[in-house]
Amino acid sequence: MAEGHKRGLVWKVEAAEKAQGFFEDVLKLNGGDFEGKPFALLPWQKFVVGSLFGWYGMDGFRRFRNAYIETAKGSGKSPLAAGVGMLGLVADNEPRAEIYSAATKKDQAMILFRDAVAMVDQSPELSKRLTKSGTGERCWNLAYMAQGAFFRPISSDDGQSGPRPHIGLIDELHEHKTNTVVEMMRAGTKSRRQALIFMITNAGHNRMGPCWGYHEYGAKVAAGEVEDDAFFPYVCSLDEQDDPFADESCWPKANPSLQDADLPGMKYIREQVVEAKGMPSKEAIVRRLNFCQWTDAESPGSVAKCGAARSGISTGGTCADAVRWPVWTCPVPPT
Repeated sequence: MAEGHKRGLVWKVEAAEKAQGFFEDVLKLNGGDFEGKPFALLPWQKFVVGSLFGWYGMDGFRRFRNAYIETAKGSGKSPLAAGVGMLGLVADNEPRAEIYSAATKKDQAMILFRDAVAMVDQSPELSKRLTKSGTGERCWNLAYMAQGAFFRPISSDDGQSGPRPHIGLIDELHEHKTNTVVEMMRAGTKSRRQALIFMITNAGHNRMGPCWGYHEYGAKVAAGEVEDDAFFPYVCSLDEQDDPFADESCWPKANPSLQDADLPGMKYIREQVVEAKGMPSKEAIVRRLNFCQWTDAESPGSVAKCGAARSGISTGGTCADAVRWPVWTCPVPPT
């Protein structure tokens, strides 16, 4: 960022590398072939984590307070979010940190939280430091007694008031009909100097909901149309001329884990495309979930114009290898 220093922005590579190292050194993945394996961040995940924890503002605190991450389904967003939460709980030196997995319904909030619980179960370092409330699938709280901190799920239907999150993790934003959960989290960050609201989502179909608003806002920030140094957008998108049903080469643009880890899998995506071609009623959901194409709910075959023409390709800098396909994201640190 050529002009960032004029606004007091500082890139701290040591802080970025420390955050990235926490994942591989402390955390383990769960489920299927990944059970028990160290959480080795993929290039795009390194870029996100490094950017969020490596950029600082002129006040000496971290630059980014809001992050919006949009990729195709199966890219590893939920484990990434759970890892960010665990970092905030035990490795961020925040007294009495409150970490929340937030959603409109408790069941949805529990999905991401269970990833965090599994990380604790598989890590001797975390297990000896954290206390679980509840057992198995019924675990509802992770407490870090030494810091008076906790990590728990929360939903708007809990009726809870007054959360003061250090890290607020918001899953499946495209399913939120209102901005209630986001604003509930953000309102509580005013007393935290380095709070982070970390939103993850697939593409949606409700362009009247909060997710479309953040999607469009993220595009404007990345394109330089809006200057917001506290907002980090990472939006994976096909280019306007791409047809994922005719050309497989564009698939990694919306699936950032596809080229490095075959996630969610070429075989799986091919199966989805074949079925969508034979069942027109399935086309919209396949385009939305697998290729980040916003669709019109009233017309299953209609794809929203997402503003791809104004998206930029981030190049250069320490984390540039993470961005080998068009995405909307903040510029990388200068070399």
